[in-house]
Amino acid sequence: MLRKKIVPLVLVGCMLTTGMPAFVYAAADSAASSIASIDIPAKGEVVVTGSTSQEPKSEDLERVIKLVKAKITVPAELTQFDYYFNASNYYGGAVWTLNWTTKDNTKNISIESDQSGNIISYNTGDDASGNYAPKYLKADLKSTADKFIKKVAPDISGKLKYIGANGSYGGVYNYEYQRVENGIPMPDNSVSVGVNYETGKVMSYSANWLYQAEIPSPDTKITKDEAAKKIGKTIKMKLTYQNAYTPDSNGKSKIKAFLVYSPDNSYVSVDAKTGEVYTSQNEWMKYSESQTMATAAMGDKSDTGSLTQEEITKVDEIKGLISKDAAIKAITENKSLLLDSNLKSITASLYKQNNYYTKDDKTRYAWNITLTDPREIDKKSGDSYRAHVNASVDAVTGKIIYFNATVKDYNNMTAKELETIKVKYDREQGQSILESFLKAQIPDKFNNSKLTDDQGGYVIAYDKEKEIYGGYNYNYNRVNEGIEYPFNGIYGAVDGVTGKVTSFNYNWNENVTFEAPKNIINSDNAFNIYIQNKGYQLVYEINNIHSYDSKGMDIIRTDAYSVDSKVRLVYRTDISPNTISPFTGKQIDYNGDEYVAPENLYNYKDISNSLSERNIRLLAEIGIGFKGGEFKPDQAITTKELTDFLNQSGIYYNNNKYKINNDDTTLTRVAAAKFAVQVLGYESIAKLKGIYNANFKDQSQISSENQGYTALAQGLNLITGNTDNEFRPNDKLTRGEAADLIIAMLNVEK
Repeated sequence: MLRKKIVPLVLVGCMLTTGMPAFVYAAADSAASSIASIDIPAKGEVVVTGSTSQEPKSEDLERVIKLVKAKITVPAELTQFDYYFNASNYYGGAVWTLNWTTKDNTKNISIESDQSGNIISYNTGDDASGNYAPKYLKADLKSTADKFIKKVAPDISGKLKYIGANGSYGGVYNYEYQRVENGIPMPDNSVSVGVNYETGKVMSYSANWLYQAEIPSPDTKITKDEAAKKIGKTIKMKLTYQNAYTPDSNGKSKIKAFLVYSPDNSYVSVDAKTGEVYTSQNEWMKYSESQTMATAAMGDKSDTGSLTQEEITKVDEIKGLISKDAAIKAITENKSLLLDSNLKSITASLYKQNNYYTKDDKTRYAWNITLTDPREIDKKSGDSYRAHVNASVDAVTGKIIYFNATVKDYNNMTAKELETIKVKYDREQGQSILESFLKAQIPDKFNNSKLTDDQGGYVIAYDKEKEIYGGYNYNYNRVNEGIEYPFNGIYGAVDGVTGKVTSFNYNWNENVTFEAPKNIINSDNAFNIYIQNKGYQLVYEINNIHSYDSKGMDIIRTDAYSVDSKVRLVYRTDISPNTISPFTGKQIDYNGDEYVAPENLYNYKDISNSLSERNIRLLAEIGIGFKGGEFKPDQAITTKELTDFLNQSGIYYNNNKYKINNDDTTLTRVAAAKFAVQVLGYESIAKLKGIYNANFKDQSQISSENQGYTALAQGLNLITGNTDNEFRPNDKLTRGEAADLIIAMLNVEK
């Protein structure tokens, strides 16, 4: 017999989370023979986070299987069947997951369906190696995606607009569709179909769809320009730095911090009927916030290696390196730090850190300090809390690099302790305490940083549903000429009870070249340019209205919680990328270059007369090619361009064993043939003597050492002779021929 267990929902900020997933698992030997007799065994408890109407029932499973199999053909060889049931929760309604596999698990179909038999997702797999050579262009397979949608979701197929497709060397083109109602896009609902670009087989499908939606009329009372003015008063274009990584002449990565304008609020919309401005797609009818926030440290992630005692002895002889005792005192005698009186056990180890963040790339030495409470836990008394501290001290300067102390908070306190504890310091006082500490430890870095928005802290008690914070978190972003650089910064935390620093750490790269903020447009002009970009439009969007009952600190019951999703007509800024250059006003990408839409990225105007046109287009479909609108198929390809093609195609090779230059030099056709044969693993065969005779007209120009390589290259269709049966071994390999080579190598690997 099934039993229902209500799992409490815990409110964290504006998000609800459950303690464990809600699912039921069962298995059957045969999908075809056991549908009519399926019953759900009560193994332990069935965890249900929804209402009582959402419990798994055998008749529901049978109905869903039949509805799904009316849309999806399950091959007879997939004889093994199992299922999961996820009850309705705050993410959505109840979902059945149906899995069919072969006995050897080499092939499978997995489908997610709601209680009405609507297919949410479809995935299939086989025993293919995963190496795919593109055979079809995106345009060749779009009709396959269209037909699949009509088959599995006939009710929604007529309400879709094709957005585009993307592909990679992973073997699939993903065709993206967006919901349209009354001729107006509804981007919060979408469909995606993945089609294998070698086999033409549908591999995946997913639908994010609100089925029982009441769609408002398309009539508007607010114009697009009026909405734009409201948006301009709500958001501000913020000038910040972004990172671009470029290799220097030695192959090391250099960071250039380039300037961008971007909106300070990633979401904003304006009601097209009322003019109301929205900054969220979630409404909370009754809200009682309980927040526990843990902020991850931003610490130095450099590689570390522990030194031996002999090495430590030698390092101690280096002038300026502080002793272990001095490093320990830097922590234990610092009055600003939270140090529990029971931290009696202390260990210290000297580490060297290959610090890539300093201007001279010098190795940095640091003492890692650990302080622990050595007392045994007394289970009878309930006294289980034991303090712990981890810290790191610069072995040259004696300054603290990192510090983190555990805090005895409400989770570790008795009821009596909670009643008597006093929070003596508020957030502003905590900030003052931390900043005094920062000025003493890292004055230069602190003076070039800026406090970000409120970072919360940890809650120690409640007063009439209002949190009482026992400690506070602070994040500071690095600034250059007053402009934030969010990739570097300082983190700290202060205990509100003792006024002591509980955590500190920083991330600071000195190898950054900052773009100067000179001759830039102002934020108002930046907004006027930004709002004109593609993506600002009239759309239907979904607003989620969360409602539940809660009193004080009572646990929220799952059956008292519900979400009602409503559709509203708004003007919205779905502009991507949302960054523009403060110098040119152009949209720019993640690398600081002017943004080019994906459909235009590899759209060539000079390949129509090339014999390699189709292979060039096949590579372009999976993101391999040359930017700028021209492929230049007859131009000699450089070794760097060829190795980039190989890497982007997923063809990996041992560059130490089969080495070609990775620079602007070119290579001959025979050198390319040899390299390709080596990469594919046929070198030992190519070296066999006396068995190759390709009978090229220019055979005499091919050395005996390379006869096997050229013959295999011809036989494998890697690099072939021309119509006059000439191999042209000493001609330069062209870009067009390189496209043919990559496609052929992918086919050989397959």
